[in-house]
Amino acid sequence: ASHDVDRALSGSFAANRGRLPMPITGSYAITTHFGQYNVPGLRGVQLDNKGINITGRPGAQARSVFRGEVTAIFAYSGMYNIIVRHGVYCNLASTSVRRGQEVSARQVLGSVAKDASGNCTLHFQLRKETTKLNPESWLAR
Repeated sequence: ASHDVDRALSGSFAANRGRLPMPITGSYAITTHFGQYNVPGLRGVQLDNKGINITGRPGAQARSVFRGEVTAIFAYSGMYNIIVRHGVYCNLASTSVRRGQEVSARQVLGSVAKDASGNCTLHFQLRKETTKLNPESWLAR
């Protein structure tokens, strides 16, 4: 059955709406949704999340949701962020790909960093050229 899923992801990115694999391995919860949200405890303060936050289990790995070239890897506050043509994967403790590498769907990109409570939260942004898309309408559950 997994071969069918892999075949479903071939072809154009746009054809895969609702079919992309989750960008984190193992069980997960979407902890911050895409778009504007209110900050708990601060009335009238709205932040704009350019992606989604997905919290997984300790040891969770970030994985590519679609094939593409790794265009940049940069460290920020001791964490790694990886940009692949289709999106941005943030908050990694380590990376297992290099710039210029072609990755395939479901290929592991690195380990998601643990927070103080031991959870691993990946920040994921999905892009089509410069447009930021809501990942939740593109990812398969």
